[in-house]
Amino acid sequence: MIARRPFLLGASALPLVAPAIAQILPGGRPMRWVVPFPPGGAADAIGRLWADAVTTTTGQPIVIENRGGASGVLGVQAVQQAPADGSVLGVFSIAFFTALPLMMARAPYDPDRDLTPIIQLVTSTVMCCVTAERARERGWTDFRSLIAWAKRPGNRLIKGSAGNGSAAHLLIATIARRTGAEIEHVPYRGGAPALNDLLSGQIDMVFDFMPALMPQVAAGRLLPLAVGSNARSPLMPGVPGLGEFADLGIGDLDLQSWNALTGPRGLPADMQEQIAVAVRRSAGAPGLERRLHASGLVPATTDGPVATRAKIAADAPRWREMVEVSGARIE
Repeated sequence: MIARRPFLLGASALPLVAPAIAQILPGGRPMRWVVPFPPGGAADAIGRLWADAVTTTTGQPIVIENRGGASGVLGVQAVQQAPADGSVLGVFSIAFFTALPLMMARAPYDPDRDLTPIIQLVTSTVMCCVTAERARERGWTDFRSLIAWAKRPGNRLIKGSAGNGSAAHLLIATIARRTGAEIEHVPYRGGAPALNDLLSGQIDMVFDFMPALMPQVAAGRLLPLAVGSNARSPLMPGVPGLGEFADLGIGDLDLQSWNALTGPRGLPADMQEQIAVAVRRSAGAPGLERRLHASGLVPATTDGPVATRAKIAADAPRWREMVEVSGARIE
């Protein structure tokens, strides 16, 4: 199913301001931004909130097109096959450039050959949570004590994730390998059923993206023990990052998922730069940062296409290691 919603001036949830720079496409022609997942998730929020901001700043009409399916590959192919004129762009996470092709026996695209990353939009990370009740029962006061418990003979920690090959799956497999903890991975079809089983006591722990967990943390039902990024998240500053666990052998891990606005192969350099300029100038659109934070996202833009490609190259070895350690495969 393909879901489209146009972003029209005056209909946006962001306050309307006079456009500061010219539209990206001449003549009022709308752009299509492809989100490779169904409506309602974090990727959808990224696309819609940033499209709102760019429309507010430039007057450029943008239509969000949700193309879920095949682990996001259908969305990639929609951009891959689009004309290289800036009319069709994708909102793709770092995994689409690094981990996803490695987990597929026959990847239908080559990110280096078929895609043109333009500019980063946001960063996000996952958070480790256990139920407060089980933490009291087993003496889990922090992440160190959780790992120590899972390393004792006879103990086994059952961890749920949003699915095989998910960011949380890759991270926890790497943590288990590095620390020697006995952690069993149970993949679910999404984060919601994993959270339900955590709350009901069927599993011991989840690593999941923060928006789904924060209400339960606030209610006192979940205890957050760590975030997946190396540094603490500004959204949960009281929860340690993995950089604080060098003694466990994981101090260099840094799972920051981030999304970039991406075009097809052959997108002209001047069009890439024009899009990057529009996005950077839209970062200050009223309400954008607040609304992204509500979705567990931190706005973050790179300087432009060259910097974005460099960031992908720098992050690729970390994701490659996690894929290799996890053994995750997507059919």
